Amino acid sequence: MPWEDLGAHLLALLIYPGGLAALALGLAAEIGAAWALVPERGGLAEAARGTLRALRLQPMNLAPLAAWAWVLALAAASQLAAPFNRVPPAERNSLVAAAALLGATWLAWSWGWGRRAASPPLVLAVQACWLLAVLLPSLGPGNLRPQALGAVVLGGQVPLKLACGVLYLACLPALLMLLPESAPQGPPGAVARPRTPEEAGFGVLRVLLWMPACGLFTSLFFPSADDALGLLRFLVVTAGAAAVAIAVAANLTRRPAGVTRLLYLRLALPFAGFSVLVAALTVVFIH
Repeated sequence: MPWEDLGAHLLALLIYPGGLAALALGLAAEIGAAWALVPERGGLAEAARGTLRALRLQPMNLAPLAAWAWVLALAAASQLAAPFNRVPPAERNSLVAAAALLGATWLAWSWGWGRRAASPPLVLAVQACWLLAVLLPSLGPGNLRPQALGAVVLGGQVPLKLACGVLYLACLPALLMLLPESAPQGPPGAVARPRTPEEAGFGVLRVLLWMPACGLFTSLFFPSADDALGLLRFLVVTAGAAAVAIAVAANLTRRPAGVTRLLYLRLALPFAGFSVLVAALTVVFIH
């Protein structure tokens, strides 16, 4: 790989849309989630203090699994169709982004297996549905480049994109580990005390997941452009996806135990089957 290409990939990984950009967006989203999920603990300022206190860690004691999960989360962010992303569009791949996101979350699960109210079967089912939402829109265009998929806004792909977009948003709370059943390190705002270095490391992981998880939604379902308006649209839609995930998680966490699993099994799984049917009809219609 030429040095210029290597520098572009490192810039995307460490600065934008990964690294610093992911940390900034993730901190804002994490504070908002802590405020929405545990409102009885005080206002936004108190949620910010609690979040920063929970994320405090000692780098020398950071779990290796958490460090590798951070790398995977940032690698997923580098694949986004974000305006001004230095990685060439032809080298970005939605399957690579999805695999990196799933790898990062399952490194967290390998560390926190069996903790708290975590439910691995629920997480597996939701992640399978989410993976369908990521991959099904590529059947018609025949490629996996996020920028090309997001550019499809008219024609026979619209019903499929609508179905997959709804399915993607429904799966986001579990993918982002906002629910007790899907968060081995605990959901945002759930811990008032300072966490152990391992818990804090995986808390930081969730901060880094907001950009790739929500930004991939924007990349797949909305067109992108390398200009100021395109950047504004990307940020607004990405923030909107994060807000939807927080709102869904806040609603589910206020319901009795077991309701989350029931809703996902009775609604998300059948809707995933419906999306597969729409994808099959779309392919028949297009070809």
